[in-house]
Amino acid sequence: MKINLSMKVLCSCVFFSLLSMAKHPIKITSSQIRYNQKDNLVEMECKVFIDDFAPAVNETLLLRMIGTNITKDDQLLIENYFKRNYKITINGKLLPLKIDTYTIDNNVMSITFAKNYILLKKGDEIRIENTLLFEAFEDMQSNWITLRIPPFVPNDNFESKLGNAIYSTIF
Repeated sequence: MKINLSMKVLCSCVFFSLLSMAKHPIKITSSQIRYNQKDNLVEMECKVFIDDFAPAVNETLLLRMIGTNITKDDQLLIENYFKRNYKITINGKLLPLKIDTYTIDNNVMSITFAKNYILLKKGDEIRIENTLLFEAFEDMQSNWITLRIPPFVPNDNFESKLGNAIYSTIF
């Protein structure tokens, strides 16, 4: 009886938490790709609304993310989603996106990926393909990317839209 009552209370709390999350009309992700010239490291961080992102990865992931209690399997699901939908290549070499840290605050998940050692030089090419959440929201989705790659790209911003999900430049 006590377990049954506790389960009802828990389910009610989860239900009202989900209900209280206001649906937001903006479908957007924001990411930043930085090059640390001193240490030759490429760093990447991405921010997404969890109520948009989680269902695209796995139907039950949202419930686990609300409690910030994702498992190693959940982390692997997220990494695999990024492998399919967010590709950064430098001179044709694909950078691996392995989650280093993540935080969840007010329906926004910030993911920092492990740093990648790359020595960039004049004439190198970077190509970014970002189709995060396009399969869920099509033309409503916007993916903003900020590049900070000194001295080549001090601060460049671009928006990735459906049909225009690739950014490419030569330093």
